[in-house]
Amino acid sequence: MNPEFFSFLQQFRKYWWDSQREEEFREVEADPFKLLIFTILSQNTSSENTWRAWTSLRSKFNVSTESLAGANPEKLAETIKSGGLPRVKARRIIEASRYLLNNGIKLVDLIDKGAKQELLKIPGVGHKTADVLLSSKHGQSEHFIVDTHMERVAKRLGLVDEKAGYDEIQKALVRFLDHPDDEIATLFWFFARHMCTARNPRCWECMLKKDCKFGSDKVSD
Repeated sequence: MNPEFFSFLQQFRKYWWDSQREEEFREVEADPFKLLIFTILSQNTSSENTWRAWTSLRSKFNVSTESLAGANPEKLAETIKSGGLPRVKARRIIEASRYLLNNGIKLVDLIDKGAKQELLKIPGVGHKTADVLLSSKHGQSEHFIVDTHMERVAKRLGLVDEKAGYDEIQKALVRFLDHPDDEIATLFWFFARHMCTARNPRCWECMLKKDCKFGSDKVSD
């Protein structure tokens, strides 16, 4: 990676989670099933809302395949409503839990083997969720996570066109960041979330604006 760009990304370290939140996430990440459920809760919502929903879920349910496969959909939706889309996410959680339980699937085995196509068969698991699971074991240099923030930056920089799909965006960003480790990938995500925002991006502060049509247009206005 360009040393200048590496230095530029360091300013986003201030957004890193505090030690308590980091410890809480490590606990989640250590259990593939908990990580799956946490990631489903994170779909289409903010980090803050994800943690609220997760904390509420843990207070009222045992986060296991057996418990959640048999959960009452209405009670589960009410429990996780702080994360948004509660009925949709409750259905996905129950269906994913039943799929794993009924098929005798151990997530840890799929993750160890890097079996992304098998993970994608699980209800509620798309490319991003599968890569979150896989990166917990293999790192983002192999399974770079693309969310709406990452997609926005890739398109603004012209790394891909507006119709690009997940795999194309992922490959373009991995090339751009020169196969980033987890630290760089996370700092770049903070950059996308806090500087290259969907509304009112801070283009005038961004060292990438000279290579970014969106940024150049904003600065010249």
